[in-house]
Amino acid sequence: MPASRRDFLSALTLGAAAAALAPAARAALPAPKRLCFREGKPFRIMQITDTHYIPPTGKDKRCQQVDDMLEMALTQDKPDLVIHTGDCVTNTFMETGWDRFAALFNKHGVPFAAVMGNHDHEGRHSRKEIVSYVAGLEGSLTQTGPADIPGYGNYTIPLYAPDGTSVRTVLYCLDSRAYAKDTALKDVKGIGKYAWFAPTQIDWLREQAAAYRKANGGRPVPGAFFFHIPLPEYNQAWSAPDDKQRAGSKNEAVCCPAVNSGMFYAMLETQAALCAFCGHDHDNDYIGRVHGMGLAYGRFSGGTNTYQHWENGVRLIDLAPDGRSLRTRTHLKSGKYSDWVAFGLD
Repeated sequence: MPASRRDFLSALTLGAAAAALAPAARAALPAPKRLCFREGKPFRIMQITDTHYIPPTGKDKRCQQVDDMLEMALTQDKPDLVIHTGDCVTNTFMETGWDRFAALFNKHGVPFAAVMGNHDHEGRHSRKEIVSYVAGLEGSLTQTGPADIPGYGNYTIPLYAPDGTSVRTVLYCLDSRAYAKDTALKDVKGIGKYAWFAPTQIDWLREQAAAYRKANGGRPVPGAFFFHIPLPEYNQAWSAPDDKQRAGSKNEAVCCPAVNSGMFYAMLETQAALCAFCGHDHDNDYIGRVHGMGLAYGRFSGGTNTYQHWENGVRLIDLAPDGRSLRTRTHLKSGKYSDWVAFGLD
């Protein structure tokens, strides 16, 4: 069983912040490799999202569309970490699909992590079973997370300085859950379609940020956030007319929860929030800024196995060597890159 929040927090000791957040979900596996910046080099994350992988027992050309694009991006961009932000494998053959993903990432020698979308559990597996399976794959940094908060896949990935002694940036991986009908407010009129982050998840994020800050001598540790369903503030990220850092395209409505439970405020409250990255809306790939923090969509990475109106691709995220800023752009299957957009702390 996953550890409780208290067990997770008690593992955070001065000088080794969050290194022990993983073993609870991977008790039968070796401790995951500590991820470190290379001296003077950025740390590159590749975000993929909404692959809607539907593997049969044999080969499927719609899965091959995803495979070919990822092979190109992994070969050319050489990320240090891949994060899948949900709607990963969306049919009964969950193990087959994730085995294929893991084999591809391991072929390129890159570790990977995942969070769940609202469609991942459409087959015969529960969200808990899926996250547990992915957590056990070779090269996976995915964790089931604490058992006493909603969702499966609430965890952090600390990125260390080159000498491995201090944390420079924290990656917060969050389960944005699925549908409003599955929450305690399911009978409230006009509650909307999609779920929201629960108050206890928000409390957990605050606790994690506080623990990292304490382990860092009282200084906030820069953070980036990864989840599936966009926050309501993504509407502001597009509508702000004076944001010169806004880039990308908005081709459909922001399919966010109708309830704003305050997760964005909690991210700001960490005093070191760089940017949040989501998926969910296949026809949006924009990035903007709200109150100094970036809000970005990943580029749709799927194929014709789901709704697709434009070219698939990935989002690249380069964290600066000091961990206090990042730049990001998209890379499409055709090889085209968008311009870099940068965010940082003052």
